[in-house]
Amino acid sequence: MAPAAREPAEEALHEGQTTTRVRYPETDRMGIAHHTHYFTWFELGRTELMRQLGCTYGALEEESGIFFPVVQAAADFRASARYDEVVTVTTRLVRASGVRVCFTYVITREDGTVLATGRTEHASVDGRGRPQRLPGALQRRLTGQENDA
Repeated sequence: MAPAAREPAEEALHEGQTTTRVRYPETDRMGIAHHTHYFTWFELGRTELMRQLGCTYGALEEESGIFFPVVQAAADFRASARYDEVVTVTTRLVRASGVRVCFTYVITREDGTVLATGRTEHASVDGRGRPQRLPGALQRRLTGQENDA
């Protein structure tokens, strides 16, 4: 059973924020965002944080042969996002070791209301889906120790 995705308490190795607007096709007839779209917003936040760290997914896959499939995902929904609202996704990289990378998320609306919190755990795998230890340089970058080597 996946751990609850409560307000992230773990210390972040890195943190980033991105915003998006709730689009019409993401909502139901009442104008409320469907719960599945929160996972898409988690991915948006994760992709942007990795980009800020200089580790775009495309480059990781092409240059390093490393892929990060989701192996565990959880979310707690607290309030509804509505059509045309701007939401902020705060993404924290909280662990990068061995063959695992873990992120936590907080989605808020402009007034600061927490809409959802979440967590995803990713395996580091090669192009055939086999577990692959994070390459040393990548692990150092993700953990903030790249200048310690």
